[in-house]
Amino acid sequence: MTQDRWAELRQVGFATLDHEADVRAATQLLALGSGFDDPLLAELHLADFTAPVGPDTYIEVLAPTKPEHPVARWLGRVGGSAGWVLSTQVPSLDGVRERAAERGVRIAVDTQAMGHDIVQLHPLDAGVLLELDAFLPRSQWFWDDMDAAKAAQASRSSKVDNIVAVDVAADDPAGLAATWAAIIGIEPPAQTSDGAAIMFTSRTIRFVPAVGGRTGIVAVDVHAADREKVAGTEGELCSTRIRFV
Repeated sequence: MTQDRWAELRQVGFATLDHEADVRAATQLLALGSGFDDPLLAELHLADFTAPVGPDTYIEVLAPTKPEHPVARWLGRVGGSAGWVLSTQVPSLDGVRERAAERGVRIAVDTQAMGHDIVQLHPLDAGVLLELDAFLPRSQWFWDDMDAAKAAQASRSSKVDNIVAVDVAADDPAGLAATWAAIIGIEPPAQTSDGAAIMFTSRTIRFVPAVGGRTGIVAVDVHAADREKVAGTEGELCSTRIRFV
């Protein structure tokens, strides 16, 4: 990864048609704290729950509040819940839009949030809803100054303390990995036995073959705070494997 181009995985988001049940499931599975809601999502007709996993990564569970919402229609096609969005921090969006257009990847959203430029790459082209947030300095993130976030940090999970990897299933894993790296402007992916992997600093996005036609986010690895108790076990959240490592 070059000095001036980097990416940090900050947040993994799940979508569901049953927000209350899946927030409860996430809280129980990961021993999450009180959480808070993204203040910008209500106007987009999305209910939201976001909670910290360790000092600088977050889990999000969102749900459409209108039956005709595009996310609701998508969830109806995939079984009611699924991994949905990866939010990543980058130093700038310079060249991102142009490189996406060169590779036939549509921009689904191009806007500002809390004074920062963000783009979301279309999930039909990028495999998931991939959000790139231009946010400096590198050591900070959207939720650092929110009172709710501070309260959630105070009751941070005692079970997990980091998100360390995400598996993204695709029909062409190596090709999708190369597309992501090129658009973001980071080093090319490393080839693996069944696909490819990109390093988002200390966190890994693994691109794996689709199984049974299922693509998108299929697994998330979280670091167990007490590895003797739960490392090597796994659970499920929104039809996504959660592995404790």
